[in-house]
Amino acid sequence: MFLLMLPTLISAFYLFALAAEQYESEARFVVRSASRPNMPGALGFLVQLGIARSQDDAFVVQEYMTSRDAIARLSGMMKLRDIYRGSDLDFVAHYPSMLFGPESEEFHRYFQRMVSVVHTDKTGISTLKVRAFSAADAHRIAAALLGLAEELVNRLNERSQHDAIRSALTEVQLAQSRLIAAQAALTEFRNVEQIVDPTQTAVRLSELIGQLAAELGGTQSRIHEMHSGTSASPQLGALQRKASALQKQIEEERGRISSDSGLATRIAKYDRLKLERQFAEKTLSDAETELVLARAEAAKQLLYLARVVEPSEPDYPAFPKRVRTLLTILCGNILLVMIGWLVLTGVSEHGTKR
Repeated sequence: MFLLMLPTLISAFYLFALAAEQYESEARFVVRSASRPNMPGALGFLVQLGIARSQDDAFVVQEYMTSRDAIARLSGMMKLRDIYRGSDLDFVAHYPSMLFGPESEEFHRYFQRMVSVVHTDKTGISTLKVRAFSAADAHRIAAALLGLAEELVNRLNERSQHDAIRSALTEVQLAQSRLIAAQAALTEFRNVEQIVDPTQTAVRLSELIGQLAAELGGTQSRIHEMHSGTSASPQLGALQRKASALQKQIEEERGRISSDSGLATRIAKYDRLKLERQFAEKTLSDAETELVLARAEAAKQLLYLARVVEPSEPDYPAFPKRVRTLLTILCGNILLVMIGWLVLTGVSEHGTKR
């Protein structure tokens, strides 16, 4: 009988003589997004208050808190393995133990046993529980994990914003380069041709040709009158020379406009350069608008880790639950004894009948 109850006796000796007291620090948080979906009723009211949440990202944070990366960051902030190593005789709860070896992979499994993160779909709240062998250590690890989770959310936000606006920003930079090139080409044209605006120059030349043509017409009228009257007038020769000079100047000014290297060709080139600059300005304006929209959309996707309950510093140990654990083992032990007794009784009766 003593041997049959030996598991219960060993468990009682371990629980009441060797088991180290474990303190549990608890914190609660919610991961929510900046977007405000339109939802009716009381739920919409809660969303307007900022309770909108991102369930997928909450799972990302949950996985990160018990990951190897989190362990590495915590180890750089505190002597994490020394905290769980302990100094008493508990060969089960402390690290390393009979269940977990000294390797890094084994410590990762041990840490996942001491830290738990549970997400509740109904409320969107995640509960972080951290166990350690002192209340101060449990509180310190829980606070550090929340800080690391906030850093993770910030990194996710930064990456999301960068990816969202990268394409729009590239388009703005290309549009700026195109506008700079168009303006440089227009400036080079003005420097080479020594003309600010050939269109305005052509207008002035047309006005000048009109004035010269009007003056030529008046001169020719006077010449015609002199021919009709006194052809020997001493002014006739001067008027004829003036008419000839005016005709020559009109032809020269017209040549400046219509020749292959004249203003007409320059106007065509100037208009093309000016049109390219206008297209570049329109493209830049559209790209800047798209960039503003991309930044606004990225801002809607921002995530926030809101602490609902700060990490607690427990007043008394939560583990081991000595009485409950011992009663469970005792019931299991009694059940095994009864099964064994039934098996032995059945075998004995079978042998007797034979």
